[in-house]
Amino acid sequence: MSGLMELVILVPCCFFLVALIKFLYDYLWIPLRIQHILNSQGIKGPPFRFIHGNNKEIAKMKQEALGKPVAWTDDLFPRLQPHIYSWINRYGKNFVYWDGARAELVISEPELVKEVLKDSENIFQKVKLPEISRKLMGNGLAFTEGEKWAKYRKLANHTFHGESLKNMTPAMIASVETMLEKWKGQEGQEIEVFQEFRLLTSEVISKTAFGSSYLEGEKIFALLYKLKILVSRNMSKSTIPFINKLWKSADLLESEKLAKGIQDCVMKIVKKREDQVVNGEADSFGNDFFGLLVNAYHDLDEKNRLSLEDLVDECKTFYIAGQETVNSLLGWIVLHLAICGDWQEKARREVIDIFGNQNPHLEGITKLKTMTMIINETLRLYGPSNGLARTVAREVQLGNLVLPAKLDILPLNIGLHRDPHLWGDHVHLFKPERFADGIAKATNYTAAAFLPFGLGPRSCVGMTFATIETKIALSMILQRYTITLSPAYVHSPILLLTVRPQHGIQHMMNSQGIKGPPYKFIHGNNEEATKMRQEALSKPMALMHDIFPRVQPHIYTWINRYGRNYIYWNGIRAVLVISEPELVKEVLKNNEKTFPKKKPSIYFSNLLGNGLVLIEGEKWLKRRKLANHVFHGESLKNMTPAVIASVETMLEKWKGQEGKEIEVFQEFRLLTSEVISRTAFGSNYLEGEKILSMLKGLSVIMSRNNFKTRIPLINKLWKPADMLRSEELAKGIQDCVMKIIKEREGKFKKGEANSFGNDFLGLLVNSYHSKDNNSLSMEDLVDECKTFYFAGQGTINSLLAWIVLLLATHGDWQEKARKEVIDIFGNRNPDSEGISKLKIITMIIYETLRLYGPSNGLPRGVAREVQLGKLVLPSNIDILVQNIALHHDPHLWGDDVHLFKPERFAKGIAKSTNYNAAAFFPFGLGPRSCVGMSFATTETKIVLSMILQRYTFTLSPAYVHSPMPIVDLQPQHGIQVILESLHNND
Repeated sequence: MSGLMELVILVPCCFFLVALIKFLYDYLWIPLRIQHILNSQGIKGPPFRFIHGNNKEIAKMKQEALGKPVAWTDDLFPRLQPHIYSWINRYGKNFVYWDGARAELVISEPELVKEVLKDSENIFQKVKLPEISRKLMGNGLAFTEGEKWAKYRKLANHTFHGESLKNMTPAMIASVETMLEKWKGQEGQEIEVFQEFRLLTSEVISKTAFGSSYLEGEKIFALLYKLKILVSRNMSKSTIPFINKLWKSADLLESEKLAKGIQDCVMKIVKKREDQVVNGEADSFGNDFFGLLVNAYHDLDEKNRLSLEDLVDECKTFYIAGQETVNSLLGWIVLHLAICGDWQEKARREVIDIFGNQNPHLEGITKLKTMTMIINETLRLYGPSNGLARTVAREVQLGNLVLPAKLDILPLNIGLHRDPHLWGDHVHLFKPERFADGIAKATNYTAAAFLPFGLGPRSCVGMTFATIETKIALSMILQRYTITLSPAYVHSPILLLTVRPQHGIQHMMNSQGIKGPPYKFIHGNNEEATKMRQEALSKPMALMHDIFPRVQPHIYTWINRYGRNYIYWNGIRAVLVISEPELVKEVLKNNEKTFPKKKPSIYFSNLLGNGLVLIEGEKWLKRRKLANHVFHGESLKNMTPAVIASVETMLEKWKGQEGKEIEVFQEFRLLTSEVISRTAFGSNYLEGEKILSMLKGLSVIMSRNNFKTRIPLINKLWKPADMLRSEELAKGIQDCVMKIIKEREGKFKKGEANSFGNDFLGLLVNSYHSKDNNSLSMEDLVDECKTFYFAGQGTINSLLAWIVLLLATHGDWQEKARKEVIDIFGNRNPDSEGISKLKIITMIIYETLRLYGPSNGLPRGVAREVQLGKLVLPSNIDILVQNIALHHDPHLWGDDVHLFKPERFAKGIAKSTNYNAAAFFPFGLGPRSCVGMSFATTETKIVLSMILQRYTFTLSPAYVHSPMPIVDLQPQHGIQVILESLHNND
């Protein structure tokens, strides 16, 4: 029995040991061995790092490069491939880096590139794609080897050359005519050509290769686009195969789902072809590319037959390659012709000379010399830049190098196309004349100096198809239009399989069903939004709680017009407004830093600085930890006496005011200022009064500049009065905070205190004086003080005022709340234990926050191109999570959504929202929810309890209902109530 037990233990241990040895062999020994072999031959590079290789560095470099604004230049190498650009300059034209545990030898010497790409012995094979990439490209023509490749290539050659290619010309012309028909009436207006060419090239490949239309293939294109996003964002992620078999990432699961969707769509089209033959509507599967594939799928000879997987993979390859390459090429050519008017005129003159006003024909297309020069120069500057990856099948000599097996090679076309040694000092300039005598002369007969479609036997089979389609489209455009560049254009090329412009946002969103008001030059929709707000705030409002149309009239109008998710323009910046709970939850609960805090305006920066509300990463974690310590648990409990003392001071002033009118918003402003000063900063309202007064001034300035368009260059030359005033106030606040800090430091130095204090300010000052990595700068300290002075006062001030208004107009709920307070506390001051039992007051607080909570929304940025729900978002768009829309949504809250009904929260938030977390989030949601939420609700409960113990209150006839969004939602004319004492003998 003991022998069996030993065996049970020994066998798994042996398996584990073998697996560990294999893992270390693959992920440590082989990389170190290859690094040593290459280093000994003079090939250097960044050092190998266990498991991840250089992927983390690459991801960081790419993020930094794409985060920087780019001037108008064709020098794209440092932006698109910053890691390779940096390492070529550091280690030379040939260097090695590490994609996880896989060595990548980058080569950009023409002779070596030619030797690799013209390989006829099949030593330098196509690389094996990562799993997610295989879902996009499959094992189609671009990645197969041997006999399978020869069979696929033969099929493609038949379709994309000779007579078959000639027969495609009418379909290309018809597709361009459809596009140009849409352009009629657009003269003098802005159009986004990248999107236009996306539809055109999708239509062309659908018609010519698949005998259908864009509409039939629309779902396939949409699924391929989403797959492309997944591939792009997983480019520099390290994977460990056996872990992926045990646990699949969300992206991998999503890619499998998308790949299955594509297969289903392709099979639907296959079935349609098969049915046509079966029903006698056609006598063959067709002579186009798709017809040949379906024919091969049904081939009786097993040797020539395609499997279903092969058929789907070939469709994916040609749908992508046939659309993407020409789409990008046309977009970049039009950009250059719009800028270089002389070349536009030369090209137009050539087109008119050859075709007149007739549609292009194949004979004339071959004579378009100037256009060929323009196409070649655009391909040199903006052609594919991912390189032409190969892998070494066995040990081999390449030039003077001896390369081991299991090494990947990256012949770098972008490096060759931008090499000043090959192209001269004007390498980054658009100069089509360099191709005047053909490619051979332009490259000084160096075959590997220009290879946009590859080189050797594996060069792109669709090269001729792509250039003919490009020439037809350009010829027909130049016959009808002149082109100039819109001032709205922002030069920002990004790499997403091909090089594409980043800023085609409006059309990108519209194509996904997201509509919105049209973009207007420079100002976007700011002037409309300002006008709507002015009109809404100038109108009198009845005493009702449907405040959405008043406080955010532009968002209310556009949601009703365009739907719950729409896009509008804050100047030249696109803002996606979302009010669907699932999307909101996905954004706010995000932990991948995909949706970071939006960079604030200069006015917002002056108001809150770079405090807890706006910072990211390690800095945020450090400061959140400080705030958590102060505003939770025992620290929060210890604040109760200070809150009670502040309320008692206010109520003492109210004595003798019975039967008279008081304005509670102002009263609560003084109270909440006193509370935050005492609890967080160990001072009193008088010390913080000046700071709070200046913060109020800053908030007013920020509010009135919300929809003003700023042009950075002009603002550097001339600052408006509001900006100067905001800077003056920000400096004043800094001086006041410094004075309070100096007092703390002085007390400590004089021995009047043995520490800087245990309140929030004390912890901040302590951190400022810390010598470790957790220390704060003076600027950080001031910014945190501003944040907590402002947030700790403004939110509770507004909340208390709106609760008093609602209780003054709903006497039944005022009585219920009072009864609860008396039952729990009697005439005693509130205590922590009793505060937690105030169920009715909790319901009242929640309902007030729903109706009158913060209404400016929660802005976020998009750090990288990402999928949100079914939407694909570009990295240069802002998101506005609109909580007021969700809090006032009848689909979530019922037809009585605009009525004050605290009973809806009787069974808690989860039950009232039907367990929909994003239906109610007055303090935010997810990891960035407000740290002061418990502090705010505790203070509110104490204040209300102490008022209800002493007074009844009714609304004064002088009250005018006019909620107004500044930063918090405030009553424009205050809230006037009449007090009646419950203890007339007091």
